[in-house]
Amino acid sequence: MSSCRQLALAALALGAAACAGNSKAVKPSTDVVDAAPAAPAPAPVAAAPAPAEKGVCRSDGDCASGQVCTDNQCVAAPAAAVQCEPARVHFAFDSAQLGAADLESLRASAKCVADRKSKELLVEGHCDERGTQAYNVALGARRAESVKKYLKDLGVKAKLETVSFGAEYPVAQGSSEDAWSQNRRAELRLPGEKRSDGSVVPEK
Repeated sequence: MSSCRQLALAALALGAAACAGNSKAVKPSTDVVDAAPAAPAPAPVAAAPAPAEKGVCRSDGDCASGQVCTDNQCVAAPAAAVQCEPARVHFAFDSAQLGAADLESLRASAKCVADRKSKELLVEGHCDERGTQAYNVALGARRAESVKKYLKDLGVKAKLETVSFGAEYPVAQGSSEDAWSQNRRAELRLPGEKRSDGSVVPEK
């Protein structure tokens, strides 16, 4: 090999070594950092709940209308949950006779008493303020008895009792025909309810 070629190769080797010795390390201050927030991990997809077995429940909301959840089973709602109230009926002046609308109201009341399986029913008789106290008490008693008889004719099995308050507990104040017509009435009270005098109908 010629001396010139040897010199050239030696020079190239020295230059490569010099370049290798002068390589710069990247300073930490010049490191490139991606400041963009990392994308959140996708939320796990909840598995669809298995369809509930028909009739199986955890609460009343799982059951059909008219049913309640008892011991994880949908069953018919108890009779006590039946929501209805016996009607109030009214009478003409100085009369204990029931009108057609009142008879219809009492038929609905009879069904309500049966649906609620009530064993007792109190019928109150009331009058307007006209007439003597003794006369009004007697008239109130006739009105209560009239209602009691009709309910019995309808087949109501609850024990029916009556009481007359005369004009003592009006529902409307005043001395007008409007007030009087509201006060000539019969009220039906179930066990546990308050009578017009504030006492509670006992549950026997």
